[in-house]
Amino acid sequence: MSYNIDRWKTKKLDGLKIPIAAFFTHKRTDWHPRLEMKDEKLAVLHCTQGKEILGTVENGILTIAQIELHGEGSGTFYNWILEPALKESTGELEAVLIWESGDSVSRLVVKDGQISNEDVEL
Repeated sequence: MSYNIDRWKTKKLDGLKIPIAAFFTHKRTDWHPRLEMKDEKLAVLHCTQGKEILGTVENGILTIAQIELHGEGSGTFYNWILEPALKESTGELEAVLIWESGDSVSRLVVKDGQISNEDVEL
């Protein structure tokens, strides 16, 4: 059973870019997101249970505009798919993640592929 994210709150999103291919490297292909191109550039990565990552694609690079990740399967998706993809990113992301009804809270900070995910004491 996955340890899931109940709430994802993006605090900062500044030029976060990830190669599309980075989301499709895990050996469990059943966990890979489904890529939907809304038009020539607008993309939606469908993650788990209707959750999405939105952005624009140019030359195989996704510039992320929004991340919505919570609910059933979100912990596994985060660990297996999103975190490894973030290691290949440029730009910045800061988010607060509330895990399993507040069982734990963490602050995710990503800057040019360097990831820090620290517990927050309330």
